[in-house]
Amino acid sequence: MKRVLFFGLLLSPVVLTAQKKEELQSIQRDVAQLQEQVKQLQRSQDEKMAVLQSVLQQAVDASGKVASGLTAVQHDIDAKLGDQQRKLAEPIATMGTKVDQMADEFRSVGTSVADLVHKMSALDAKLADISSAIRVLSTPPAAPPQAVSSAPGPPPGVSAETSYQNAFRDYSSGKYPLALEEFSGYVKDFPQTENAPTAQYYIGYIYFNGGQYTDAAKAFDAVLERYPANPKTPEAMYYKAVSLMKDDRRTEAGAEFKEFIKRYPSSEHVTQAHANLRVLGLERSPASKKR
Repeated sequence: MKRVLFFGLLLSPVVLTAQKKEELQSIQRDVAQLQEQVKQLQRSQDEKMAVLQSVLQQAVDASGKVASGLTAVQHDIDAKLGDQQRKLAEPIATMGTKVDQMADEFRSVGTSVADLVHKMSALDAKLADISSAIRVLSTPPAAPPQAVSSAPGPPPGVSAETSYQNAFRDYSSGKYPLALEEFSGYVKDFPQTENAPTAQYYIGYIYFNGGQYTDAAKAFDAVLERYPANPKTPEAMYYKAVSLMKDDRRTEAGAEFKEFIKRYPSSEHVTQAHANLRVLGLERSPASKKR
């Protein structure tokens, strides 16, 4: 028994040493495994960082390409806009020149038309003078007067042509009071000439432009009464109606507008005559008639 205990005591340190050695080796293995895991984790992190850096670099490169592309597009747009402006500048300038030329041509045509009207008026006056002279020559000479006649007539040496030309010239130059006096004298002295209806019409028109609507209506009415069949009759009838409307003679104006539309349905003033009737409340609008 004592021997057993003795040998047991001798073996105890050996057994303990062996156990400690195994534990140490186990710890060393664990440490080695841990180091290997750390290395693997480090490699994994390095790989992920490399991928992330690659992605970031690709994003930076793509951003640079986009910025470069936008710059190129902007440059291309600016170049195209500049080219379009250069291409349009010359046609626009040419168009402006042509418009100016057309305006000059229209003014020239207007002047030519005014001259033609003046010449035609002079020709009418000459024809009237010739007609008067023929009538005088074809009339037997009257017996010598016993006394000086005080009957009204044109001043000695004044012809219908000269009288009308003077009146029309002053009217065209804006000397309306003088033209009114001259046209009135013409109608009085030469009531049967070709220009008499036109002279009477201008009397009404001068009153109309001056806002003297009562006198204008009377003057236009004189055209209708004295010269019912002449080119100025439709104009005189329309402006008589307008003068009555502006003079607040609504009933008379409405009747005159309706008569004008009935007599001259193709006149250029018919549309405005209908509009004036609607203003006077004497005609419904086309839209309301359809309902």
